[in-house]
Amino acid sequence: MMKKKEERRGPTLFDFIQQEKKQEERGQTKTESGRDVSDELLALIKSRRRISKEEAARWAKERGISTADLIRAVERLVTERKIRKRLDDEGNLSYEVYG
Repeated sequence: MMKKKEERRGPTLFDFIQQEKKQEERGQTKTESGRDVSDELLALIKSRRRISKEEAARWAKERGISTADLIRAVERLVTERKIRKRLDDEGNLSYEVYG
């Protein structure tokens, strides 16, 4: 005796839209988890007057700060004109306080 094939409903446009919404929600939680460390970074740079990019990366790694969060903080401080990027004599990038 032959068994009937189970009827399966194929994906619809509505299913696709629901998947996109779920992905957007996941993306939002990722960006919300990003830390704003610009105040901490500014305090570090002020205490030393100038800090190299490598020193900033080492500082962030010791504190468990992601590279993306560090870059975001640097760009925010540069945009707010609190720090500036400079190249030293050897061509290495460093950050220093305005003024």
